[in-house]
Amino acid sequence: MTATNQLQSLISQMQTNYEGSPWYGNSFTEIIDGIDSDLAFWEPNPSAHSIAQLVWHIVYWRQSLIKRLAGDTLYKGSMKSVENWYTKEKLMETGWESIKFRFANSQHEMVSLLQKQNDSLLEEAYSEKATFRDLILGILQHDLYHMGQVAYLKSIYIKGQVS
Repeated sequence: MTATNQLQSLISQMQTNYEGSPWYGNSFTEIIDGIDSDLAFWEPNPSAHSIAQLVWHIVYWRQSLIKRLAGDTLYKGSMKSVENWYTKEKLMETGWESIKFRFANSQHEMVSLLQKQNDSLLEEAYSEKATFRDLILGILQHDLYHMGQVAYLKSIYIKGQVS
């Protein structure tokens, strides 16, 4: 099996968002480029997430698709999971370079696994309430939402350094 029209279109959007030239601005790799550990773990206030936390959170939710396509039918991401929003301290132990690697790896895994599928996957049930189409579209939307936050945090940090 190989990706067909509808699925290939979704894969193409994932790839464009990640490292292409999206119409809305910078790709994910362009946004993350130049972020060092200081910026990655910076929090604009005590109740805000850091860039490292946001990127980790993106990777965590991508696992719902990756693990299912890899055959793990028991995996379910949970809002209550400690892994969903690791603490700054836990992520500092992991390290920014490792978090970036996991993000890149999740992109590669997700696209690679999807390319082995065809359009029929999109109508298959992922859960009682959602199809794989819903999950894939949700991941695209979720990634964009949080990557926008990453871009904004990066811009206010850099502007704060200049002032």
